[in-house]
Amino acid sequence: RVAEAFAEVVDAKSPFTFQHSQRVADLARDMAERLGSPPAIVRCAYRAGLLHDIGKLGVSNRILDKAGPLTPEERPLVGRHPLLTWTILERVEVFTPIARLASVHHERLDGAGYPWGIAAPALDRLDRALAVCDIYEALTADRPYRSGMEPAQALGILRKLQDGAVDAELVEVLEGMVG
Repeated sequence: RVAEAFAEVVDAKSPFTFQHSQRVADLARDMAERLGSPPAIVRCAYRAGLLHDIGKLGVSNRILDKAGPLTPEERPLVGRHPLLTWTILERVEVFTPIARLASVHHERLDGAGYPWGIAAPALDRLDRALAVCDIYEALTADRPYRSGMEPAQALGILRKLQDGAVDAELVEVLEGMVG
């Protein structure tokens, strides 16, 4: 319940992120269940989904709600939100078990993600699942600079990202979920 309340605060920060955390959490929970994860891991996936963007509380709305592309100065400010997520969650004892998972949602299998550049060998299945769920939800949601995509279009983009960025098996699982 605490994680859900924090997710509501995060999502209320911007009209363009309304229910983003809840939708990512629902997708992550459903994916963990489909992967046959034990109940404790399913709960971790759900809670990490709820809290993955808590670090955005430290990013200005002028940047988050911007209608155009980010400037070279703005990009690192947005890019630090996973680090802020880590900093916040690892300090709260009840959230420590999900701090890393919630913080690595922008890392990529090829190491080209951010903020740490973690590559495939250090990203477990749940890390990879949360990343796929976050990308899908972000693509299908309205943003200040574009309308949300249809599910088929978002899945097409994820399939293209299978060449090094995201886990192909988990894209297939997601496709089965949102069909």
